[in-house]
Amino acid sequence: MEQLPLPPAKPRNHPARKWIVAVLLLLLPLSIGFYGYLPQYNSFTAPGEIVPVQEIGVHGSVRFVYVREGVTRNRYEKLTVSRSYPDAHFTRVDASAGDDFDDMLDIEQDMKNDTIRHAIDSAAAITDQTGTEEETATKLNALIDETAQYYGNSIGLMLGIGLYEEERREDFSRGGQLTIAGTGTLEEDHSVGSVGAIREKLQTAEAAGADIFFVPKDKETFMYFGPSNEEEALQTADELRLHLHVVPVASLEEAIACLKQLPYT
Repeated sequence: MEQLPLPPAKPRNHPARKWIVAVLLLLLPLSIGFYGYLPQYNSFTAPGEIVPVQEIGVHGSVRFVYVREGVTRNRYEKLTVSRSYPDAHFTRVDASAGDDFDDMLDIEQDMKNDTIRHAIDSAAAITDQTGTEEETATKLNALIDETAQYYGNSIGLMLGIGLYEEERREDFSRGGQLTIAGTGTLEEDHSVGSVGAIREKLQTAEAAGADIFFVPKDKETFMYFGPSNEEEALQTADELRLHLHVVPVASLEEAIACLKQLPYT
């Protein structure tokens, strides 16, 4: 008698296996989220923008440069900054960096107010246009308000040049033929002080088509670790093959003398 074939066996249900798969699928995004939000602090500096002094209410032709700086608290924030600013430079820091950065912002605000005051006083002294204390205070408060969105105190030199142009009705850009930018604080004695993020500022100015970029002439006076602003600027311009012309200056007077010697094109 011929034996009939047995029906195919039904696949066995494995409830445990289904639970394992479900748990793994649940753990995967949680693991990714945990990895992304696990505390890991980095300070960063990235190229910013080049800003005409006219945008802060000064009738001049020159421009100042500011960069973007901050602190990321985890890998997700670092990734977000990297996507927004591909040229950002990161440095690992400890957990106190966030509070330190906030404190530094407060200090930088006071320093920026000082360099704005020095720019007003220096330009007035050079042009023999010293106003009353009330006029000076009004101009100072207006410029502090106009520059509130810009971080750092490196606006001093370019603000001083812009105020000089305003007082003397000069146009060092030769009717817009030249894009003149720079960085550096301005001290009470009209000297140009050292600043940070020179590399990123040069990259910003180059991307904006700057022809001339002023930096502090501080090779002999730089008080911090590493290359001076002057040395770093020249090294960066050579390394990145920048087209702009780096001009180190020690004072507001030296910067203005340089601009007055520019040939007309």
